[in-house]
Amino acid sequence: MNQFNVDKDLKIPLHHQIYLALLEKIENGQYRVNDKLPSEPELQSLFDVSRITVRSAMQELEKNGYVKKFRGIGTIVCEPKRKYNLQHLSSFSDDIKEYGEKSSSILLNFGLIVPGEKISGILNIPKDQKVYYIERSRLRDNLIVGLNKAYIKKENNLLLEESEFKPETSLYALLKKKGIYLKHAIELLEAQMPSTELCHTLNIKKNQPIFYRERITFMEQNNPMEYVEMFYRADVYQYKISLDLDKKD
Repeated sequence: MNQFNVDKDLKIPLHHQIYLALLEKIENGQYRVNDKLPSEPELQSLFDVSRITVRSAMQELEKNGYVKKFRGIGTIVCEPKRKYNLQHLSSFSDDIKEYGEKSSSILLNFGLIVPGEKISGILNIPKDQKVYYIERSRLRDNLIVGLNKAYIKKENNLLLEESEFKPETSLYALLKKKGIYLKHAIELLEAQMPSTELCHTLNIKKNQPIFYRERITFMEQNNPMEYVEMFYRADVYQYKISLDLDKKD
């Protein structure tokens, strides 16, 4: 369906035919990221359908993350979202590589700090014991998509150096290299409104929600090794979970 037309004899609803036609033009590059789509009146004329039919198609595109409507501007093609599986413990680098894209990081802060009562309790360490604090911007193909704040326990005489954190460094791979083997994690995921500082870091608007992920990562015998806060742009991220019905007699 390459042209601006619909088949009114098909059983497929007209609005979904328009959705598919516009989606094809987005996916084949005819409409690129940040391009403005034709207005609703223009699409109404091009497809020879009602305004409400066009609006339903545009709403479906926006619901699925392909476009975003801005008041006074129009409907803009969005950066495509990536779906990441929450069922497996993986690093940011692993998630990005799944789509054949390049991951990188910008180290913002590194050092040994006393983390405070909350994090000391989570990591099961004395209140005055220092941990490694590693704050990094996370990039997907040179686009900043997230911010990670990791607190790493000094377990088994672990020694980390600032110089080890190159743009391509995977923290989990580095820990494994140093004999720290992570086994499982508990994670919280919720939507949040970003702070002014976070808006600046992620280059987003103040009223644009983000994904907040809070993870506690364990070694063997449920020994907590890492506490990390992750802030990701919701306009380029999606998460998926596969659920099985627990069948009971």
